[in-house]
Amino acid sequence: MRPAKRPPALIACVLGSTLLGCSSGHTMYTPRVVARGELTATYDEGFTLWAGGRKVAESYHYDGLERFVRCVPEAREHARQASESGRSATTLSTFGVVLGLGSLGGFSGLYFHDKNEAAMGVILGTGVAVAVTAVVLGALSRQGKENAHGHAFDAMNHYNDAVGSLGATCDDLTYPPPAGPAPAPETAPEPAPQPGSEPAPEPAPAAAPGAESPAPEQQNDTPAPPPLPPPR
Repeated sequence: MRPAKRPPALIACVLGSTLLGCSSGHTMYTPRVVARGELTATYDEGFTLWAGGRKVAESYHYDGLERFVRCVPEAREHARQASESGRSATTLSTFGVVLGLGSLGGFSGLYFHDKNEAAMGVILGTGVAVAVTAVVLGALSRQGKENAHGHAFDAMNHYNDAVGSLGATCDDLTYPPPAGPAPAPETAPEPAPQPGSEPAPEPAPAAAPGAESPAPEQQNDTPAPPPLPPPR
């Protein structure tokens, strides 16, 4: 039994969608052990920033991110640049799509193929120029989107390092006490003996209080008595 053949149109559609970037990925796991005000990121046809179980901002404009990280100057500046880059990218992308569709009108010049070759050349050339402009705007839009993502993640990292990972937010700069026992103090390691040096003699143990110390031996200088006479 032969396997069923897939329709060529379906295969072409899938390949075309893949090449054009229509297929998208998404994150499969969301971290659960995070601090109270810590920002995390997910991806599903675009980046989304979360904090405290609610959405803070999403690409490409990242509206709301600047206000959320406003208490950290570096994070606020990156968030502002992310929003500006995202809006510029959206504008360029919109113009690129409009010009790309308008460039298709250049094919109308083929109508003058047998009637007026000069007019045909002008119309076709205009369509090509418009198409090239659309491609350039699309490339600039892609660069703007990448800049928006980069600034947004820099804002997230600056904010987390200063506030979010410590359990606070810009709305409530209250830092909770650290959990767990305090770390034990570190003791300085003993110095290693130098090569060739002799170890110092250990001191004698001190005598217990109230104990009598042994008296030194005294020499007896008294002469011995004379021997007794033998009995008779």
